[in-house]
Amino acid sequence: MNNDGIDDIVVFERAGDKVLTFLRSGITGDLIYAPEYACLFPKLNDWALLRDYNQDGAPDIFCASTQQGSQEIQVFRGYYENDALHFEPFLFTYPGCTNCDKRYIWYPDEDQPGFYNNMQIAKSDVPSVDDIDNDGDLDIVGFEAGLSTNLWWVRNMSVEQGFGLDSLKFRVLDKCWGRFYENGLEPCRAKLGTSINECAQPFAPPGPVVEDRNNLRHPGATVLTIDLDGDGDREVIHGNISFSCLGMMTNGGTPTQAWMTAQDTTFPVYDNPVELTLFPGAYYIDVDADGKKDLLVAPNNKTIGEDRSNVWYYQNTASSGHNFELIEKRWLVGDMIDLGTASHPAFVDVNGDGLTDIVVGNYGYFTTGISTNARLALFLNTGTATDPAFTLADTDWLGMSEFAPNDFDFTPSFGDLDNDNDLDLLVGSNYGALYYYRNSGGAGNPLVFTRDQNPLWFSLDVGLASAPCITDLDEDGLADILMGERNGNINFFKNTGTLGSPNFPTTPTVQKLGDIDLRLLGEAVGFSTPVVVSTIDGGRMLVAGSQGGQLEAYTVGAPTAEPWTTVSLTWGNTDDGNRSSPAIADVDADGILDMVCGNLRGGLHLYRTELADCNPVSVNTPRVQRLPMRIFPNPASNWLRVETEATGEVFWRMFNTLGQLVQQGNAPAGTFNVDVQRLITGVYVLEVQSGSLVGAQRVLKK
Repeated sequence: MNNDGIDDIVVFERAGDKVLTFLRSGITGDLIYAPEYACLFPKLNDWALLRDYNQDGAPDIFCASTQQGSQEIQVFRGYYENDALHFEPFLFTYPGCTNCDKRYIWYPDEDQPGFYNNMQIAKSDVPSVDDIDNDGDLDIVGFEAGLSTNLWWVRNMSVEQGFGLDSLKFRVLDKCWGRFYENGLEPCRAKLGTSINECAQPFAPPGPVVEDRNNLRHPGATVLTIDLDGDGDREVIHGNISFSCLGMMTNGGTPTQAWMTAQDTTFPVYDNPVELTLFPGAYYIDVDADGKKDLLVAPNNKTIGEDRSNVWYYQNTASSGHNFELIEKRWLVGDMIDLGTASHPAFVDVNGDGLTDIVVGNYGYFTTGISTNARLALFLNTGTATDPAFTLADTDWLGMSEFAPNDFDFTPSFGDLDNDNDLDLLVGSNYGALYYYRNSGGAGNPLVFTRDQNPLWFSLDVGLASAPCITDLDEDGLADILMGERNGNINFFKNTGTLGSPNFPTTPTVQKLGDIDLRLLGEAVGFSTPVVVSTIDGGRMLVAGSQGGQLEAYTVGAPTAEPWTTVSLTWGNTDDGNRSSPAIADVDADGILDMVCGNLRGGLHLYRTELADCNPVSVNTPRVQRLPMRIFPNPASNWLRVETEATGEVFWRMFNTLGQLVQQGNAPAGTFNVDVQRLITGVYVLEVQSGSLVGAQRVLKK
């Protein structure tokens, strides 16, 4: 990444679509977290692979489309500027095809010369990008999106056509690469073809042939091609969306005509076979910088599965060739704070020593059979007032695991709710109500909590994923409650009690405080997590985390649903991935506020208030602005009339309910027609983009 000739490590976290960048020390080989390089990556989602297609020494990116709802493959060219790795979109050339989006891979239609088809890979999958035929350029092997049960070989014809390595010219050469059939019915096992010239047929039960829809099921797969036996052709290591194992198939064919003739269904059978819940994927990189490539295995499911022992490191111990030996199951993860899934921090001095500690709730830890083993963790500040250091002191603080797995996704907030000059605790949860712990320790003393089981706290229910914040919003001397929730709005509960005896209405006093909605375009949920901080000018500011990961900041206004003044929709220039959850305090006693932020991945990021601007390059996806649009008639039989406020050229795409692209085109202005006569009856989504403006609307074809 820094152009020093030493390969560094880039991690793409599928859960939260987050890039983590680590420089490798040339002296010790140690990895050093260097987030400034992640700022130079485009905004990636679902899957991404670093490959040097033009062999210029700067890694390039093959990835899922950065556009929501599409399943195309996109490429970014890497280049060095001031010894830092940058990227720009690679634009393909498709002569004669006016509808081909140059950002994505299209391939010539073999049956209709001059026509192109769009190459799509399911966003759940990870394809292989590799030089399959040993001609020097990079090909793609993967399952086509949809009901695909055979691997496709999408061959790069750039060298063969005389364009060299600077170009990418793809053609679908084989729709049954390896001659095997895989539909996910058996763990990590495929049906192998009996001949190099014949594709294996679907699994069939004994007796008469009947239609079996299971034989049309896309397996959902991770694919790694690798020459394990040194004979010049590629074996394949594959994971399946339904299983925890990896399968390996041996190639008995040739580099240009693959034929899998044997398989290991518990790879690597000779060591410790992979058993990683759920949907593992394998990655072939030199982990220990010894010049030999090793194997890393991580779950490809972004929502369900192992969330702590989730990066298995198999060292290549062979003097030549490959022998993968399991070294550890928490590679890199073991050196970080990892609280499973969805971390929610809060600052407080727990033991009364004058140092700020951190309490962190989580969605839960994955354990076999239980995916919501939630609790609170306590990290005591074992440093000094000016040099904080945090040590895990309690993995189940206050014993809140007693409520799991029936309740989970705990979000703590501290404040003086009963006006006795010490800090009480509210904990939000998945159920949408609150747990209240009253502190009797007194001001400046260690916290002494007793749980208040008044039914009132269970009645303050906002639906799902309550995220409380204790603050005197209306400045009447009584602490009120703000509550974020799954839907992305912020609820205000006014304290109607008295000093020492808090009381609240069972329904929000204001359901959409400040007209704040943390949902981004195309997202059904917002997961708002609010905190309120004082500003230098004596005012107050509300900062809220969100499902999209952005932090939004607003000037605190009147406790009504009238819009509050926006400070920033990307406050702090942070990017911690999905479900950002901020806590703010002065942890190093310098008089300036600092922030710790939780995220979907279960880790924590610590920031100073004076945050460095990433200065993202143009390839980074900006926050989408809505493009108002009107579509009629809807439902439609033949034509749609689309009217938008766009003044320049627009690009439109139509997706079916599986997220597959079915039509696309462009128009010189914001008003145009779309022919839907050839679409089958059903529901579709029409997406229209003009510059940074994007609009989307459901369409019913009758």
